[in-house]
Amino acid sequence: MAAPRKPRLKARVAIEQNGHILCVLHAKPREEPFWCLPGGNVDDGETLIEGAIRELREEVGVEVETDGAILIVDGPEAGAVEVILRGIITAGEAAIGDDSGDAYLAEAAWIAVDELPATFRPTVLRELLQQPGGLSGLPAIDVANWVA
Repeated sequence: MAAPRKPRLKARVAIEQNGHILCVLHAKPREEPFWCLPGGNVDDGETLIEGAIRELREEVGVEVETDGAILIVDGPEAGAVEVILRGIITAGEAAIGDDSGDAYLAEAAWIAVDELPATFRPTVLRELLQQPGGLSGLPAIDVANWVA
C-alpha cells in the first residue's frame, strides 16, 4: 500500500497593472530558470490568505489584498497544491530585496500579459491570462471564510 500523499500547500497572487502581471524569476542551481507569480509555502497555522500576504511581503516587499481564488493547480509541474489568488497591491513597490526569504529569486518584473514567456508556470494560468478579459475576467472564489 502506498504512503498517503503529503503535498505542500502554496499560495500565489496574480496582480495586474496596465496589462502587465507581476512575476518573479526563480533561478535554482542545476535547473532551468522559470517565471511564476510571487508567493510560496503556506506555513502551519496560517490561512491561505495569511500565507499569501506574508509571502508577497517577504519576496517582493509589497502589501496585498486578495478577492479570492482563481485557480487551483496540482501535479508534477507545481510540485505542490497551489492556490492562485487574485489581488491588488495596497502598499510598496515590487522588488527583490536582500531579505526576500527565497535565495533562488533572481528578479521581479511586470510582464505584459501577451508576452508571458514559455517558461512561465503554471502554463495553464498563462493560457487563461491571455484569453479575452484576462485576469479581471476570471471568476474568483471567496476563500476568506474557508477557516473552520
